[in-house]
Amino acid sequence: MATHAANPVVHPLSSQWLEGSIRHRRKSPVGHEFCYNTGMLALNLDEWERVTRVSKLFSLERFNWLSLYRSDYFDPESGDLSGAVRNQVETATGWRPDGPVELITHPRYLGYVFNPVSFYFCYARGDHPETGAVPKVILAQITNTPWHERHVYCLETIGSDVSQAGWRSERFGFSKRFHVSPFNGMDQHYQWTFSFRGPELRIHMNVLEEGRKQFDATLVVQRTPLTRKKLHKSLRQFPLEALKVAAGIYWHALKLKLKGAPFYTHPDKLQESDTAFRLGSSDSGLDVTETNNTDKTSGRVSSWRT
Repeated sequence: MATHAANPVVHPLSSQWLEGSIRHRRKSPVGHEFCYNTGMLALNLDEWERVTRVSKLFSLERFNWLSLYRSDYFDPESGDLSGAVRNQVETATGWRPDGPVELITHPRYLGYVFNPVSFYFCYARGDHPETGAVPKVILAQITNTPWHERHVYCLETIGSDVSQAGWRSERFGFSKRFHVSPFNGMDQHYQWTFSFRGPELRIHMNVLEEGRKQFDATLVVQRTPLTRKKLHKSLRQFPLEALKVAAGIYWHALKLKLKGAPFYTHPDKLQESDTAFRLGSSDSGLDVTETNNTDKTSGRVSSWRT
């Protein structure tokens, strides 16, 4: 008598899709701003090998409408991304993430990648990102354009209280150690705020120089289940996301140049006598946290050139 194998159990993904908007505002030395809608991936790194099964339009290490490539992310030579991030966090903080590690990023669109910053949210065991849990550690992987260099800031949260509006916000103040834009010098300082409330996520970044705000950027997104239907709907809404964003960045850079914004040389090209010469290029855990007597809510930040 013939027997039939039971259908394999397909577990739902814990990875999610994020939808919302990104706004950039330049305050000084010339004013300029723009805003655009966006879709992003919140990938549980333990699902790296199977997340693309959600759609035939999504591939791993292969050209498609959407794709993920290991080379686009932290320490690509190490192989396993989840292990690489956990190792880095343990080296930086002494704590090895024992819960989910979630990558907030744009996948490649038609083979093109544009990720000025990708975040790795590292949670404690028992915490669930979809409920608004706050990561214990956040790795921010910065990639500068057009140089394609990478730098990592490791941000350690301190356990914030819940506001009256239900938000839990983690704040960080630290000195800049990586050349990101030719329109921003190196003598600058960052104020970053990460806010969590249920499925809502907000990330706000201020750039200051001599105590004055030069620039800010705000990401506001809502978590949704990562399903075939949701992914295809997002592709219809944002069909060429990375290309659109990259083109927009370069277009607005031209506008800034025409408005007379100063242009800053890459630190590696400066004279050795310049205080910004190769600034941050040898960082390997430098504590760059900035605090003052009135601000007791800032988490520790370390700087790593990768």
